[in-house]
Amino acid sequence: MSHSSAWQRVGRHVLDFKGLFLAGFAAMVAVTAGQLSGPLLIRSIIDDSIPKGDLRGMMLRALAYFIIIVAMGILQWFASVTIARLGLEVVTRVKKEVFAHFLRLPVSYFDLHPVGELMSRTESDTERIKELFSRTAITLVTDLLLFAGILAVCFALDAKLTFWIAIITPPLVVLIILAFDRLRVFYDRHRVLYASIQAKLTEFVQGFEVLAAFGRRQWAHAKLMADSKTRRDNDIKSTMFEFVAMGFLGFALGPLFMAAVVATLAPQIITGALTVGTLLVFLEYGRRIFEPLMGIAENIRAIQQARVSLARIHSILELPVEDLGRDREARFESEIEFRNVWFAYKGEEWVLQDLSFVIPRGGMVALVGPSGSGKTTAVGLLTRFYLPQRGQILVDGVPLEDIALPAWRRLIGLVLQDPYLFPGTILENVRVYDEDLVPARVSGALTKVQALDFVERLPGGLDSEITVGGSNISAGERQLLSFARAVAFDPQIIILDEATASIDVRTERKIREGLGGLVSGRTAVVVAHRLSSVLRADMILFFKDGRIAARGTHEGLFASFPEYAELVRLQFPDTVGGAEAMVPGAAPAGAYP
Repeated sequence: MSHSSAWQRVGRHVLDFKGLFLAGFAAMVAVTAGQLSGPLLIRSIIDDSIPKGDLRGMMLRALAYFIIIVAMGILQWFASVTIARLGLEVVTRVKKEVFAHFLRLPVSYFDLHPVGELMSRTESDTERIKELFSRTAITLVTDLLLFAGILAVCFALDAKLTFWIAIITPPLVVLIILAFDRLRVFYDRHRVLYASIQAKLTEFVQGFEVLAAFGRRQWAHAKLMADSKTRRDNDIKSTMFEFVAMGFLGFALGPLFMAAVVATLAPQIITGALTVGTLLVFLEYGRRIFEPLMGIAENIRAIQQARVSLARIHSILELPVEDLGRDREARFESEIEFRNVWFAYKGEEWVLQDLSFVIPRGGMVALVGPSGSGKTTAVGLLTRFYLPQRGQILVDGVPLEDIALPAWRRLIGLVLQDPYLFPGTILENVRVYDEDLVPARVSGALTKVQALDFVERLPGGLDSEITVGGSNISAGERQLLSFARAVAFDPQIIILDEATASIDVRTERKIREGLGGLVSGRTAVVVAHRLSSVLRADMILFFKDGRIAARGTHEGLFASFPEYAELVRLQFPDTVGGAEAMVPGAAPAGAYP
């Protein structure tokens, strides 16, 4: 997306509220007219009413001046409220658009970007845009109108002096614009550093217990301080540069300008060619001409900052969304086939290589092997979090990418090793805020996974509040809720990705008792380190270095594949050479039926 189209995209949000924009703009124009008329009324009092001794005329002009001041205050308040509302409406639209786009991005994007960085983009950057399309835009226009109005009035009073002002001002404004353009580099770096600090701060707070346990709090503090010092040095440079530019502008358009006005007009006043009231108008405008020019320079700075934020926001909105597949209905009646699948997260650093296997409907397929061998990646491809670079995944002979993605995922119940629980009630966590799942169905799901007893012991039952990440319940209880979440949606395919790796043996046995009924009649894909979870699988695939090194039943692999047999002996040391574990009917207690 080009810069012009990025501006147009956000500008459309402003046009949706053009009534607010026009009302605020009209009020600011009226305020500008009042600012211009005040000095002219004073000139009329000095040059007309006082010399003529016209007390009534003077009082009427004074009253008019008072009315203008009051009206300007009211209009200024109205404009501020209207513009603030416009900014809030715009930023709400932008945030909704960004968040909606986040929800459509592929999982791979979130693998590469920390939470703090994303929060910075949605909050800080959109606030900059709010200022740009509300206060900055309108005040920039009104400052330009005020400056042009001052020049027009001055030209009517003394064309020669105004001519020199008009000649000198544009180069001065250009100089200021160029100076602030130089600041853009500092602003760009400020935003990058700010996002980095936010990301680190979020990660360190979330991992505080680990940092404390391993004595790494000082390291985390030093890391944040290093980034903060870099940002501080960057901001000091930009502030000093800005201070010098503003100081020069203030001197050129303040005391120096007013001294030049007095020096130029005083001789004409002495000769009677010019009135004292006119001199006061020039002095008053000379004082005020500094304000719109400073406002213009300040708004240019704000535009530079907003331009950086706008570019960052639209760099997100430019990202390609997740491919939702075709409109083909999701049907799974026979089998899922991985056919010569290759996958790499980066370049050709293959995580999976020439992977081929079949998952029959109603069957249970287990994926075992050492960490990093590609088991979880294969599950990610099955859920279409990622797409293979080579080969195909076929569902009843239909390429997975041709199936409507939302419909396909509705067939799947996914349980991860580290389940995420939302801050909220147990009811909403299990049904994931889907009100079509009534409480009775949620209770039934909890019963199936042997979790209803612990939920009923909580003070609020289903309405018990879960804190961020589920920190107020145990790891086993969090995993039980994630199982209930999968059961509640009644999927055809159950995927368990190391679902019992982080819980105790007693809880694992309890989960298996409930999952026996869940797996029965459904297709199950189980990724596991604990072989007790997969001893009765129809097919066990042993992954090694991104390939399937061996496949078969538990008994077959134990007899024919030494690496699997060694894994069995390590996990079941109490059996004689693992013999009991390989005998049908002698699987460890709690294994899947």
